[in-house]
Amino acid sequence: MVVLVTGGSGFIGSHLVDKLIENGYDVLVFDKMKPHREGVKWYQGDLLNEKEVLDACVDVETLFHLGAIADVNVALSNPELCLRVNEVGTVNVLSAARAKEVDRIILASTTWVYGKAVGTVNENTPILPPDHIYTMTKIGQEYLVITWQKHYGLAYTILRCDIPYGPRMRLNMAIAVFVHKALKREPLTVFGDGNQGRCFIYVEDLAEGHVKAIKPSGKNQIFNIAEEKFVTINQIVENLRKHFGQIKVEYADTRREDFKGVKVSIEKAKKLLGWRPRTPFEKGLEKYIKHIKTSKP
Repeated sequence: MVVLVTGGSGFIGSHLVDKLIENGYDVLVFDKMKPHREGVKWYQGDLLNEKEVLDACVDVETLFHLGAIADVNVALSNPELCLRVNEVGTVNVLSAARAKEVDRIILASTTWVYGKAVGTVNENTPILPPDHIYTMTKIGQEYLVITWQKHYGLAYTILRCDIPYGPRMRLNMAIAVFVHKALKREPLTVFGDGNQGRCFIYVEDLAEGHVKAIKPSGKNQIFNIAEEKFVTINQIVENLRKHFGQIKVEYADTRREDFKGVKVSIEKAKKLLGWRPRTPFEKGLEKYIKHIKTSKP
């Protein structure tokens, strides 16, 4: 099977490319940046360039759409760019997939779409009006994919991913910031009371969840892809203290735009895809710390 990954040079995308190749797929990458892995066919292009997207979709059977503005800070500082890349870019991908007769699109969405929901969420939890421009564009992507299937018959799978961590993650992501500060013996800044959190998922487990989504049972379905354990910011700090000893923490006011996180049910992915995460948070954090300590500066 020929598989195209938009955003295949990014954090999640590069790990997905690795997993797809390990599983025997013929992988193409569409991205502005060069792929992390050598020897992968690379279409250097922009999601906002319709022709470049169209050219990349020739002979593609399954399309993973990960290309997006994923940094919520960029979304806040440049909402127009976020809207254009995430939504207009998705229309360009869908149009190209239809024109080139792609069999299915698999969209990387986010658990941010659950917004102010409380308790445990599953794929049937109502999606409320968003509080963040980034969330709005991700909800928009989901609706675009779903309505495109109704209009044109392009099969889809939507993966609502919780926050990934691991090698190649952006240095401004919370766990990366905390680990690097702990290494330098600098104080950590926690916004709010520290009881907000996520079902943080190790990036290799997340990539495996994407690969499993290719199964026929994933067709025209939405899945949560997350770790089963909800981990608070305070718990991250305590885990870091096991590795680095005493760590000073400074508390700051809650950021109004922050998503506080929810407990995410992955029962549907277990049942229909046969997927579940294999890396508990404590083990994943240990692996990431080891990676940072042994990586070249």
